[in-house]
Amino acid sequence: MDNYDYYAEKVITYLPLVILSIIAVVLLLPNSRKRFLRIQASLPTSKIKSVAMGLVEIQGKLIMKEPLISPVAREECIGYYYTIEDVTRDKEGKNSYTTIHKETQCNLFQMQDDTGTIEVHPEGIELIFIEETNVSYNGQKRYKETLLKSGQEMLLVGAADSRNGEAFIKKDTGHKLLGITTAAGISVWNKYQPLLRSFLVTCIVILIVMILILSQ
Repeated sequence: MDNYDYYAEKVITYLPLVILSIIAVVLLLPNSRKRFLRIQASLPTSKIKSVAMGLVEIQGKLIMKEPLISPVAREECIGYYYTIEDVTRDKEGKNSYTTIHKETQCNLFQMQDDTGTIEVHPEGIELIFIEETNVSYNGQKRYKETLLKSGQEMLLVGAADSRNGEAFIKKDTGHKLLGITTAAGISVWNKYQPLLRSFLVTCIVILIVMILILSQ
């Protein structure tokens, strides 16, 4: 067996192990979305009128105070998450996308439930599990935006604070968290989270078995 055949055999042997390792690492790596979902699952939904100071979850309709103009569709909105992607096509005609720019912009807004209204200071806000509102193509670029608009029913996790006796919500400095999502997005996550956990456990078990086999 020459060197080429030897190394080719090694690559084929260890490739599944490498792929499983990459999948397991990606699923286990912490990020802001996972942190939001973990904390959200442990918090009860507070009523706005009786919100306590500290980390809270509230749900209600968004109220716009001063509009932003979205970069793709030029719509009035409270805030947006905007991305630009390079589009490349392979020999089979399938497109792949590489993000080259992303930004989140959001103005001060309010949330309202059946008990009252509270102001949200949006510095550091993240839009989580919210579908794209508008998509546009121009040459080899794809432009996408996800909008926060007045009247939307949303769920928000952040820190409740007060100033001059008035409560407001801001980014929690301890958990570095101010996230907003839809109730539907949370429902989808709660539905598929057990499947994801099972898949991760299976990957880890297979990984351990393969390591034991290859080490013999």
